[in-house]
Amino acid sequence: MSLGHYLAVVGGKQLPFWWRSKFLAVPDDFSLLPTEQLWQTHDELTKSLHTKRSGNEPTQQAGKSSLLDSKVELTRRIYRSCTLCPLMCRTDRLNGETGRCGLKADARVFREGLLVSEEPFIVPTYELFLTGCNMRCKFCQAWEGVVRTDLGFKLTGSKLASTVERKSKRGALNIHFVGGEPTVNLLAVLVSLKSLKVPLPIVWNTNLFVTDEAMKLLDGVVDLFVADFKFGNDECAWEIGGVESYVATVQSNLLKASRIASLVIRHLVMPGHIECCLVPVVSWVAQTLPKVTFHLMLNYVPDWRAWSDKALSQRLSESERQMAKAIVKSTGLKRVLISE
Repeated sequence: MSLGHYLAVVGGKQLPFWWRSKFLAVPDDFSLLPTEQLWQTHDELTKSLHTKRSGNEPTQQAGKSSLLDSKVELTRRIYRSCTLCPLMCRTDRLNGETGRCGLKADARVFREGLLVSEEPFIVPTYELFLTGCNMRCKFCQAWEGVVRTDLGFKLTGSKLASTVERKSKRGALNIHFVGGEPTVNLLAVLVSLKSLKVPLPIVWNTNLFVTDEAMKLLDGVVDLFVADFKFGNDECAWEIGGVESYVATVQSNLLKASRIASLVIRHLVMPGHIECCLVPVVSWVAQTLPKVTFHLMLNYVPDWRAWSDKALSQRLSESERQMAKAIVKSTGLKRVLISE
């Protein structure tokens, strides 16, 4: 979709996917359906969001159950044995067990605000930084909220609704969920969206290290994925991010994301990781998703555990900056943003 859908929503020509999902009816007894049958109903309705033009959905449903409700129910069932990400913890988060992401059922916001430091078509953006993450990148700048999942305030529908209304009046173009990794907080986000009354698009700032089930639940909710493609090989992903089977997972999810919503791919260039990470990342993007907006980020700053790594404890050298720009330019990508 490139940026077409997102820009159409911002321009008032289309309604956000999540808003339309609120008014797409499901049978009132959907919560009684076996999981396989509920998934079938969910998938059929979600597909219809992409095959039908956005119409003038009603502002009230008079108690009818919706596609968004079915997403909440499916996510709730997953939380009983959590498989939202490839770590496959299978913990019962609904009953107080904690996965490797550090989370139970509730979501907490450790930082929020109206920001103007993101991609130009996103700002002003209302960003909510959610605690917890399924990765442990050595250089993580949000590490405190990743590790200390008790920080901040609890995300609720009433809190989100009142805040979004205020931020919208101040010029916010979207609701921007960040982490950590927002997908591991999916249940609380979906429940909160049910209370919103302002149809702003949803921006999902993600590492995309998630499962097929999670991607299906995000389909029909997210209008723009801002996805980090961090590592060009599984060795670096394990050594720096603490996860296995990274590259194939993220590549698969990037393809899915490009089909179900607008997409921006970010790559933060790490010192000492030009050949092993930047080159394979940008080469794959150029060959596979050549029309996507690619954001080359040259503003690496060492943080958290980066000081224990000789390369990551440094900033990018000027030669690395110039090399990174030349590599991206040589691929022929047409939509490139550069942050320095």
